[in-house]
Amino acid sequence: MTSSLPASTQHRLQQLPQIPSVWEGDRRPLNTNRGFLEQDQDQAGDCILWVDGSEGLVRSMDVIPEDAGLETVVRTLIRAMEVPRAPAPPCRPKKIVVRNREIQFLLRGVLQGLDISIDYQ
Repeated sequence: MTSSLPASTQHRLQQLPQIPSVWEGDRRPLNTNRGFLEQDQDQAGDCILWVDGSEGLVRSMDVIPEDAGLETVVRTLIRAMEVPRAPAPPCRPKKIVVRNREIQFLLRGVLQGLDISIDYQ
């Protein structure tokens, strides 16, 4: 993924109202055991979750292949801003907190110009 968003995406996100919320996001391994097939196999993948901690809302969630790149975290975040799960309105947060340094550095570069602080905790 490039270190910045395309100009059209950046412009769309700048048009969204900014709210004084803190969002939290993470990408975690997800293993589900089917158990219904003769050949029991674990289905490996990752779950990406973006929540508005101030409002207690899940804004966006994706299950992706474990070998998918970090750009999936950015795509899920953009969807959380533009087309969140109901009843959340489209908006962008004032602050984002992540638990992965690599994601923090990626988001700092990608979200430049959107007035969103990115913290690691």
